[in-house]
Amino acid sequence: GEVLDQVRETGLLVDFEVAGTPGPLAPGVDLTAYRIVQEALTNTIRHAQANRATVTLSYEPGYVTVSITDSGKQMSRGNGSAAVRPGPLIAGSGLGLAGIAERVASCGGSLTVGPTEAGGFAVIARLPVQ
Repeated sequence: GEVLDQVRETGLLVDFEVAGTPGPLAPGVDLTAYRIVQEALTNTIRHAQANRATVTLSYEPGYVTVSITDSGKQMSRGNGSAAVRPGPLIAGSGLGLAGIAERVASCGGSLTVGPTEAGGFAVIARLPVQ
């Protein structure tokens, strides 16, 4: 919640969705998921010029999938009149996609990144829960 609130303060609209039945995550996996969301949203703010992002946590037996997608390049954010605040927004690793890839690998997960058919960008990490 805190990361999403910080991001929303920049003018980026962020939707949050949960699919499946949430269960406990190992502490390292929990932290990794948090940092992936943090870094992906920071990248969206800094690079995508999107007006909306969606964070989805999908729980399935043995895994959680963390998905962050954005709406792609837009002319404005929020209601069309809000400007994005410059400067650092949230404290991430500063390593961008490379940092996300390292975090996912450290948990034994898999990572997919790239443009979406709708013109946005997606970061999708599938992490084992233990």
